[in-house]
Amino acid sequence: MIRILIADPDSATRKALALLLQRKLGTTDILEAGDVETLIRMLADAPPDLLLLDWRLYGSPAPETCRLLQKAYANLKVVILSVDAEDEAAAKTAGAMFVHKGASPDELIKTLKPLLTENKS
Repeated sequence: MIRILIADPDSATRKALALLLQRKLGTTDILEAGDVETLIRMLADAPPDLLLLDWRLYGSPAPETCRLLQKAYANLKVVILSVDAEDEAAAKTAGAMFVHKGASPDELIKTLKPLLTENKS
């Protein structure tokens, strides 16, 4: 089963993303973190297959967090979410996929689907 962790300071955003993933992808193993401390704890307990990381998660800049996590969890796929499209270059430099928070649900699913199907082999 594919495990997804949504790390976003806004609980409404986390809930909306979780609902979207459940309805569109049938994914039910979804965890939520509202800050970097909780994120690190959850990763230590059981690393997910995919991390949806908000650019402005409290505690650490997303690109730095992304690089550190990829060193610690080599198989972790990271998608950085941001309201600012200009953050895309920094996200890619950090080795993460990028999705603008203004993207449609279909665009988000289109980006995530290939990442999730790679794990089903």
